[in-house]
Amino acid sequence: MGIHGDFQHLPTDLQLHHTNGHVPRAGGEMNGTGNIMTHRRNKTIVVEVFFVGFESLTEYKAPFFLLLFLVYTFTCIDNSLIILLIWKSPRLHSPMYYLIANLLFCEIIYVTNLVPPLMHSTLSGRWSMDFISCLVQINVMICVTSVETFLLTLMSYDRYLAICQPLRYTTLIHNRLCLYFVIAFWIVSLVFFSAIFYLLLSLVFCAPVAMEHFVCEYTAFFSFACIMSDRLPLIIFGLVVSTIMNAPFLLILVSYIFIVISVLKIKSSVGRKKAFSTCGSHLLVVSIYFGIPFLASMVPGGGDYYNLMAAIYYGVPPLINPLIYSLRNQDIHKALQTAMSAIKQYFSGKIRQ
Repeated sequence: MGIHGDFQHLPTDLQLHHTNGHVPRAGGEMNGTGNIMTHRRNKTIVVEVFFVGFESLTEYKAPFFLLLFLVYTFTCIDNSLIILLIWKSPRLHSPMYYLIANLLFCEIIYVTNLVPPLMHSTLSGRWSMDFISCLVQINVMICVTSVETFLLTLMSYDRYLAICQPLRYTTLIHNRLCLYFVIAFWIVSLVFFSAIFYLLLSLVFCAPVAMEHFVCEYTAFFSFACIMSDRLPLIIFGLVVSTIMNAPFLLILVSYIFIVISVLKIKSSVGRKKAFSTCGSHLLVVSIYFGIPFLASMVPGGGDYYNLMAAIYYGVPPLINPLIYSLRNQDIHKALQTAMSAIKQYFSGKIRQ
């Protein structure tokens, strides 16, 4: 998924085709059908990335596509409805709900980045993607995941203030401060995006890129680079980013340690239950967000089990997060009731006219 050398010095007809559902082998030349695996000084100019191991899905094309379509549609609808509800309801104009709306917006971007290309591959039966699209998919995933991690950290701090510092809550966090933080989160994540995009684009390959995944996966992708000096900056940058991204997890952990200590000091069981209910939804989302990757990391890259864990991580949280935040949330219930009443009154007035 990288290009070596100048575009202007390359023949215009150099391209890599996916032939009859098989990945071309390195070292191939132009065949009778015009399909080419091109080499330049024993280096492959990769213009397409292949996803192998999906032959069994060809006979389940229709149900798999329908499943993807339903998951994508419901994910976009339920996330958009909660965002719209938070935007329209004055009772939800608080830091926590502002952060939830931004988190759900990230989820919409996330599934839109992953599911439509997968739906296209399912229908066409062509499990491949051009390398620029693969680069974009990798970097959008990294960018959005970074923003989500920062948002979850700030939401944990919000819950800490609400339970441990209730009297100082409004002075320590407010909507304008959250706006500044969200802007900073996106700027930092876009810097990550730009750096990784540049490093991935400079990679050189000696063989076709054929991943045992259903999406473009960062670690699997750069492992195909044949020149170690090209991979080294990505490895170092990945370690730096991983270290930075571990800090939010530690902050979340510390926040909940203080929250648990504060809640246990409450003598009333009703008070403890109420305190836990204020952070229960967020704690569940955080557990899913960090728990599934932890389980997947204990499995070697690729393979059916790894892909199953990846599919759960990519598809389930964006679908269920709006439900987690809304099912037992009285503020959202009341805002929804108010919105439904306003809609009924609007249509009643239209009918009478």
